[in-house]
Amino acid sequence: MAVLAICSGKGGVGKTTVSANLAVVLTLFGKVLVIDSDIALPNLHTFFGLDDPFISLLDVLKDESYLKDAIYEIKVKLKDSEDRDIVRELHVLPASTSVKALEEIDMERFKDVLEKLKGGYDYIIVDVAAGLSKYAIIPMLSADTSYLVVNPEKASILDSQKVRKIADVSGVSVGGIIINRYKGEKRMVEYAENAIGAEVVGLIRESKLVGKCWEEGVPVTMRQPYSKVSKDFFDLARRLAGEEVVIRPYGKLKYFLG
Repeated sequence: MAVLAICSGKGGVGKTTVSANLAVVLTLFGKVLVIDSDIALPNLHTFFGLDDPFISLLDVLKDESYLKDAIYEIKVKLKDSEDRDIVRELHVLPASTSVKALEEIDMERFKDVLEKLKGGYDYIIVDVAAGLSKYAIIPMLSADTSYLVVNPEKASILDSQKVRKIADVSGVSVGGIIINRYKGEKRMVEYAENAIGAEVVGLIRESKLVGKCWEEGVPVTMRQPYSKVSKDFFDLARRLAGEEVVIRPYGKLKYFLG
């Protein structure tokens, strides 16, 4: 059983995209729950067609709803290597927000929620709030391993470098870096690893398909399983599930730092 926190130093890098698609593909390897712990700016529900209002993590943390009522079952349809349809179940614990709730919520209760869930799943993916607020730090500390999502930009990498430092001080295991919206900047892979002090475990290419599928309320790995970007997510999931999958940076060598 593994609790994996998907983190980032700044918003807008595609952390929720990674969380949603990783959770979808990991259903091939066991029972999966994906949690949106970003109660300030929740977005995970939009990938699975869940419309507000719904019972959410916020209601559980406020002790206004039962945990079981906040977990939604999603039918995941995928393809195997022989083009056969595979149907799996993915459980989603979404978040919602309100200004008043943010002032009153005790985020420490998230640890108790997670403990209650651990026995029922092979993988729990936690979509963590960006940055270094309590909404990010507490879920990150509650996970077994954290992964940092960055874009191929110096600012994005340096922001995640700060998260890495907090993780080290807090004793949080950082499993690696996931580079999202990768465009073939091979030099950036080395820079990210040196700056953050962790290995790149996934390269997710830039693709318009991701946004189009999100607008339809479906992760790209479900709508376009044979696309190149979906293959990137499949490779990432296989790697995190323990398989040996070689990462091969592609594209032209770009010296993006000058």
